[in-house]
Amino acid sequence: MDFALSGEQQAILETFARFTDRELAPNASAIDAAHVFPREQFRTLGRLGFFGMRYPEASGGSGMDLLTLCIAVGEIARGSASLAGCATMQSLMGTHFLHALAGDEIKERLFKPAIAGEKVGAICMTEPDAGSDLDGIATKRFPHPVRPSPWRESRLSRQCRCQSAWRR
Repeated sequence: MDFALSGEQQAILETFARFTDRELAPNASAIDAAHVFPREQFRTLGRLGFFGMRYPEASGGSGMDLLTLCIAVGEIARGSASLAGCATMQSLMGTHFLHALAGDEIKERLFKPAIAGEKVGAICMTEPDAGSDLDGIATKRFPHPVRPSPWRESRLSRQCRCQSAWRR
């Protein structure tokens, strides 16, 4: 097997290594100590194309594979594991549902700015007895025995909260 990086992967590695060495690593301890979201570094990742790596070019991304994304994440994590975690969640979850399910208006308003690093997405889940402990969530969805839709839940749906939050 050949484990050599492709030319494109090597360029991605070098791009994110430069970003990490010049902008991220020198400031990572201060960012973590201040307990603030690294908004400027997050925006820089957007300008570098990180958030769009897994999305097709027709959607504003660059259509790269998961290995290439992991190469970039590895370099970001070398400088700041916290930024790498936030950025990976934005890249894979915060934007995935918009890309997969949203209509054109939502994609223009939320998805494209999110992959540019201009908006920050989050997925929040909770229920009364679990709080933010996802392993403790007891709600289950299963098909209704008579109707194919809608799904019914094992707990009262008004007690459960699942939402996407978008911030500038």
